Amino acid sequence: SLEAMRTAVLALAAAAACDAFAPAPMPALRSRAAPSACRLEMQAGAPKNGGPAARLATGFLGVLATASLLLSPALDVLQHPSSTAPGAAHAQGATSKKSTRGAPSKDANKDPESILRLSLPINEKNPIREAQAALEMNMDKALKETKNEKWGKVAGLTRKAANVMANKEKDILKDVPADRQDAAKALITEVKTGLADLGQVIETQKKEAVENKKREVLAKIGDIEQLMVSAFPYEVPAEFASLPQLKGRAEADIVLKKADGSKFDVDGTIYDKLTLKMVFDGYSAPVTTGNLIDLINKGFYNGMAIQRSDGFVVQTGDPNPDDDSAVHGYVENGKERTVPLEILADEDKVPTWGITLEDDGRPLSQPKLPFSVYGALAMARVEDNPDSGSSQWFFLLFDPELVTAGRNLMDGRYSTFGYVIEGNRGLSNVYPGDIIESVKVTKGLENLVLPKK
Repeated sequence: SLEAMRTAVLALAAAAACDAFAPAPMPALRSRAAPSACRLEMQAGAPKNGGPAARLATGFLGVLATASLLLSPALDVLQHPSSTAPGAAHAQGATSKKSTRGAPSKDANKDPESILRLSLPINEKNPIREAQAALEMNMDKALKETKNEKWGKVAGLTRKAANVMANKEKDILKDVPADRQDAAKALITEVKTGLADLGQVIETQKKEAVENKKREVLAKIGDIEQLMVSAFPYEVPAEFASLPQLKGRAEADIVLKKADGSKFDVDGTIYDKLTLKMVFDGYSAPVTTGNLIDLINKGFYNGMAIQRSDGFVVQTGDPNPDDDSAVHGYVENGKERTVPLEILADEDKVPTWGITLEDDGRPLSQPKLPFSVYGALAMARVEDNPDSGSSQWFFLLFDPELVTAGRNLMDGRYSTFGYVIEGNRGLSNVYPGDIIESVKVTKGLENLVLPKK
């Protein structure tokens, strides 16, 4: 039966994982950054070029990813009863009966800026979404075609977006608060001009130039959509009032350097330092992002080393990685400050706290910020305690062979809170021991709400 097959494959995956990691004697990081059927004990400082820990991690994740791929077509007919987990008592999100199948990898959205635009809490029926759809997934698909006829499709999609902006401007502006109307009108004018310019660039049939201009136009559309968000869309439960919260979005730049003074080699280009631009999405994870933006603003990460890089994740945030007896998170007033698992599902208006989507009875639901992007940002935690996140977090090095977009065992189990939107390819040359020279909030610090003393 389907249930028997599923059980057998997952058992094989769990057994392979436990067998692979059982001999490892090294101390574990707070989070293994991957779901497992057993507690994973991995060395924090994996060798640069893929030592035993890195190879074991890849093998284990490959097993689980393969199991996920094999089972995904049958999952929608199986029943997954909800189970009790630590922190489940304060799951606050609205639970939907909707069964959501993840999209196959080739169709999943892997553009971080697109995902961030689509996850904004705005009226989905606003016509601006029509213009956005024409320029995003639809045009991306057309540009991937090999026949020259694709340029006619690309030009047609540009005209469609231009017609929406010209003919439905009043309807677009209906969702913009009165005090932001002038700013929105100015942006609409810029979008119209940008679309006219895009039409001219398309005539050159130079794909890279078209994609760059399209990105510029979409950024302006995203700015208009951001103006539509007049207030934070929901109340965070009072039990988290003692924690910092991000009521909106923030951006931060992280600068990395080699401890030995060597340089970064990213796809053949040499850099003295790496700068990555990150977006923290408080709409999806206000407590998680509030905690981290507060720590960044305190300078907590400045001078800290990268503690894990195994080809799957790059992880940092442990203030005492070499001391098993020490606290491995941020200590405040003599106590480690922890945050709950926090996930906003596609069908929800409010996140769930303290429980995975699977334990909430929704294993097929997708988070608004999925693990489908190279440079996805997520919170590390102890595997068997969803509310154990503190200061450790990781960048996912997305690989469709290991973490199939829309069909993987990461989504809904870890708090994703944003993406690297610039410089993410640099993560491929980041290794344990590399130093975080600085992390600075560059935008949105005004959205940080600190607890009342």
